[in-house]
Amino acid sequence: MALILVSCGDKPPEQKTETTQKAAESKPAKKAKPACELTMGWDPWEPYQYLTPDDHVRGLEIDLITSMAKQAGCSIKFVQNDWMNLLKGIKTGSIDLLGGASKTPAREEFATFSDAYRNESFVLYIRTDKAAEYADKTLVQLLDNKFRLGVTEDYIYGDDVADIQDDQKYASQLVTVPITEVNYYNLIQNQIDGFLEDPFVACYTIKRKGLSSQISASSIEVNSGNVSIMFSKVSVKAETIAAFNKGLATLKANGEYQKILDKYSH
Repeated sequence: MALILVSCGDKPPEQKTETTQKAAESKPAKKAKPACELTMGWDPWEPYQYLTPDDHVRGLEIDLITSMAKQAGCSIKFVQNDWMNLLKGIKTGSIDLLGGASKTPAREEFATFSDAYRNESFVLYIRTDKAAEYADKTLVQLLDNKFRLGVTEDYIYGDDVADIQDDQKYASQLVTVPITEVNYYNLIQNQIDGFLEDPFVACYTIKRKGLSSQISASSIEVNSGNVSIMFSKVSVKAETIAAFNKGLATLKANGEYQKILDKYSH
């Protein structure tokens, strides 16, 4: 039996015990600890990944992955860095996962990949007043008619565009820029006739710059492949990756996946 010491002026033991019990009952219950706690690396790329004015990491990629994590019973904390340093973190295990990753044999040596959760494609954007002129033509047909195409340095546009970039007869018509936003300026200034861009990024940027009446999406789309979540082999267990895959399937089945995409495409 526990010994209860009572000094002068104290309430009787029974009353004190009851008060203590009531106080304990009034305290909020502790939240259950997540089954896993993961560190996700990210670098800014609106609208996929960005920092809000109140220092929260948000974006299409973030929404998709945190929703999968929730389904998997995991919590995520975020670490910002450039892509190369984040890859080093995956190799060492200091970073558990990265989003928007293409699966390659070289990366599979140090990382495991989730099921593909997003398809990457690029759309040709043109000046609105040229839409009728360019309608019903392929990208090669446009280039054969001296079309000047804006591309961004180090972007991977897929095999079809890579063949165009390797063809010397189009070399003078390809205008390469270091950052994608230069393409919007070049198009408005008639330095190029169109540029290739991720449709979510273009939609966001065109709205932000107030260019909705001047720049339009054409019907030309090129596919560059699927992307997955890249998990560190050092720090993430196979069952965790399986839980993320199951979470992705659930999000697609209950409609939440499409809701997230729609949120960033309008």
